[in-house]
Amino acid sequence: MEITITKSDFEQALPVGTSANEEVYESVTSAISRYLAFYNDDLLGVAGMTHLEGKGNDSQLLSWYKQLVCLSAFISVLRQLDLVLTPTGFGVVRNDNIAPASKQRVDALESQLRTQYYKVLAMTLNLLRCDTWGATSQARRYIGHLYDEYTYFFDTHKGSSSTDWLAYKQQIEDAEEMLRTKMGDRQMDDILDAFRRNDPNRLEPYREMMSLIVKFTDTWATKSLGTLKQPVYRRLMRILDSDDNKETFKLYRESIAYKANNYEPYQNSKDSAGYVFNG
Repeated sequence: MEITITKSDFEQALPVGTSANEEVYESVTSAISRYLAFYNDDLLGVAGMTHLEGKGNDSQLLSWYKQLVCLSAFISVLRQLDLVLTPTGFGVVRNDNIAPASKQRVDALESQLRTQYYKVLAMTLNLLRCDTWGATSQARRYIGHLYDEYTYFFDTHKGSSSTDWLAYKQQIEDAEEMLRTKMGDRQMDDILDAFRRNDPNRLEPYREMMSLIVKFTDTWATKSLGTLKQPVYRRLMRILDSDDNKETFKLYRESIAYKANNYEPYQNSKDSAGYVFNG
């Protein structure tokens, strides 16, 4: 599938880049070509491209993907352009009689664009999730946690900025690391794999656990280790340890984490091989 990005695509993805002439678009075309080639390989890969082709030329996925390329390209060259504020957005300064936009305006524009970039990335990744792409290295690289960009921007932290998101990512990583010590890497990786593949049969038994992982993470962001004393953690562990869920969380049952969570102290009884007689 050959993907082309026109001036119309650029303007729809980036309204601030519209202009009465094509100078803004032409100033970004080289960057668009570079980012299109980059994302075709780094994000889509063969499986992602096949999935994209299967959705058709009018698909939401293709639309969001083009927006992702356009935003990435424009952000990459933003500081190199002499921009001027116009009634239709931003244009390129064409003569010495027009002053470029102020640094404050460009800073505000860049902040807005970076926030939009993460929202567009969130939508693109959410639509890419499928059995084939979800099994690839691309999927593992772009969806490293259950608490992803889509969850953050469209569920738990609507209205947040890219700066907020980048700061929050450390909380997500720390919370997941703690949960991995409680349920084991193999169990967490299996939930993640089901999520990336968007497999309804595998996801359904995990729905409640996935919701609790998100709530655990949000609590961790404010209480850190104190989260282990909160109801969300106790509920999460009850679900993991329940005999009713032993097949769902079989990988947890086979882990060192399970043994640590369900450790039974030694009982000094006459039937024990190490029995100690105290007289």
